[in-house]
Amino acid sequence: MKTRWMMIAVMFLASLAFAQEEALPWKKGGQGTLNFSQTALSNWSGGGQNALSLNGFVSVFANYKQDILSWDNTLDLAYGVVNQGGVVQKTDDKIDLSSKFGYTASGNWNYSGILAFKTQMTRGYADTLKISSFAAPAYLQIAFGMEYKPNEDISLFISPLSGKMTLVLDPDLAAAGSFGLTPGQKVRGEFGAYAKVQYRKTIVENVVFQTKCDIFMNYLENQQFIDVNWEVLLAMKINEFLSASISTQMVYDQDYSAKLQFKETLGIGLSFSF
Repeated sequence: MKTRWMMIAVMFLASLAFAQEEALPWKKGGQGTLNFSQTALSNWSGGGQNALSLNGFVSVFANYKQDILSWDNTLDLAYGVVNQGGVVQKTDDKIDLSSKFGYTASGNWNYSGILAFKTQMTRGYADTLKISSFAAPAYLQIAFGMEYKPNEDISLFISPLSGKMTLVLDPDLAAAGSFGLTPGQKVRGEFGAYAKVQYRKTIVENVVFQTKCDIFMNYLENQQFIDVNWEVLLAMKINEFLSASISTQMVYDQDYSAKLQFKETLGIGLSFSF
């Protein structure tokens, strides 16, 4: 457990320090929010439970561009908990690290390669049943293809050659055969086609819309099932310190669930940028 949190802290601090350095041809920065809410009841006729929630989000980037070479790196960290009636549960948990290297081909097209890693920080439960933990699952994506990038706001990456690895390093979850793995299996490899769309736009002053969507199709089996992970964020800066945001995430992955997964988070709280 200590090693896990040390690794997460090192990733965050290294990215933060990296983003604060200003040296061309690097463009670096980041933003974050910290949201808090509380409900306290005493002899309340309508019923209900006391509740306390806290969630935060940090996104940092470090992008290199010079002549025909580019290298874009992003790290998103999110975590949230709620204490309701004395029961503590997490409401958000994400580590999303992505690195993309590009070499100009012609015009707005680049030869590109992507390396991405996704997992969560802590254990997750459905009632008392453990259903996830650090690196269980974790997803490692490696892809080579072409990227269309007409400006800094939009990027379309298409890869006919992509590898995806699903890791379940928790012994209990591996033994149960979770996330499309057979019982006892800790790593599952897939080979297929991959596409990623990213878009970020300042709609009006202090209001930013951004979205990204990952799509993967396995060539080797179940071609009729396509994995989709679509995230949307609308961030509004109220003043120097306060912000409001709404984010959604839609996931379809037949290996995990035959049903569509959806998460929505609305927050008002402190904001910071660097």
